Amino acid sequence: MNIDKPQKKRTPGASFMVKQEETIEQFISHVMQGKSKTSIKQLLQNGAIIAGHRDEQGKWRQRILKKLTDNVHVGESIFVGKKPEPTFQMPKGLKIAWEDRWLLVVKKETGLLTVGNLSEPVQSAQTYLDAYMQFKKEGDRIYIVHRIDRDTSGVLLFAKNEETQWKLRSNWNEAVHSRRYIAIVEGTPRQKQGTIDTWIEENEKTMTMFVCKPGQGKQAITHYKVLKTTTFNGQQYSMMEFQLETGRKNQIRIHMNHIGTPIAGDGKYGASTDPIGRLCLHAQQIEFEHPETGEVLNFTSDIPQAFNEIFEKKQ
Repeated sequence: MNIDKPQKKRTPGASFMVKQEETIEQFISHVMQGKSKTSIKQLLQNGAIIAGHRDEQGKWRQRILKKLTDNVHVGESIFVGKKPEPTFQMPKGLKIAWEDRWLLVVKKETGLLTVGNLSEPVQSAQTYLDAYMQFKKEGDRIYIVHRIDRDTSGVLLFAKNEETQWKLRSNWNEAVHSRRYIAIVEGTPRQKQGTIDTWIEENEKTMTMFVCKPGQGKQAITHYKVLKTTTFNGQQYSMMEFQLETGRKNQIRIHMNHIGTPIAGDGKYGASTDPIGRLCLHAQQIEFEHPETGEVLNFTSDIPQAFNEIFEKKQ
C-alpha cells in the first residue's frame, strides 16, 4: 500500500463580470490584484475557475477554464473558487472511528500490520497514522497502545502522545473494561462455554508461541462461548466469542489450537482449512476508561460479512 496524496475539495469563492476581451490570466490579475501566476495556474488545474453566460434562449451555459491563455468574453461571469484545502486520505483498509486530543481509535482490515518491523519493512497502520499526525501538525508520530495481528481485523487504539500512552499501558488491566473477539474455528469445543487458563511462552527460533508449564512464560486467560455451528464444504465450523482477561501475543490462536479447535485459516497454529482466504479472527469490541477525561468509551466493529456467509451457505 502507498499513502495517497492529500485530496482537494472545492470551497466557495467569488464571481466577476467580464468587461473586455482578454486572457483569463490577464482578467484574474485585474480583478484579484496580487494573485500570482502560479496561484492562477493552480486554480485552473483544480477546475476552480468557471466561465458562464446565458445563450440566446436564456439557458445558462458554462465552461471550465484550463489554461492561462484561455480567453474570456465580454458579458461572461467568471467564478473563481478559493484555494482548495488539502485533506488527508486514509488508505483502503484503515478507517478512523474516533479521535480527540489524546487518542485515536481506528478500524483495521485484514492484511495490514499494526506495527512495521525490520523483517517486514512494509507500510503499517502505524506508518499511515504517523503521516496523518504530521499532516495535522500534531506531532511526528503516533504511539502504540496495543496490537492485533496483521491477519486479524477490527478495532485498534492509539495514543497521540507519550504521556497518554504510558497512562494506558501502565494501567491497562484496570483501564480496559472489555475486549471482545469473534472467530470461526474448526470443529466445536467440548464445552460450549468456559475459560482457558494456561501459561504461554515464545520459541525464539520459530517466533511462535506455545503452551508451557505453569510458572514459565506468562499466564494467559481467555473466556469463550460458542455462538453457533455449521457444516461448510464438509467441515464443521463454530463461530465463537472471546473475552480476554490477559492480552498475550497470539493468545486466542494458541488457546484454540490447545483445545483442538484451531481458528480457520490459521495454518501457523494448527488449522487445516482456509474457508475464506484469511485468518478468521476479528477484534470486535473494546471498552475502556479514557486516561485523561475518565469517560468510559465503547467501540465496536461489525463482524466481517465473509464470517457470516460460512453459516448462510450450509452444506
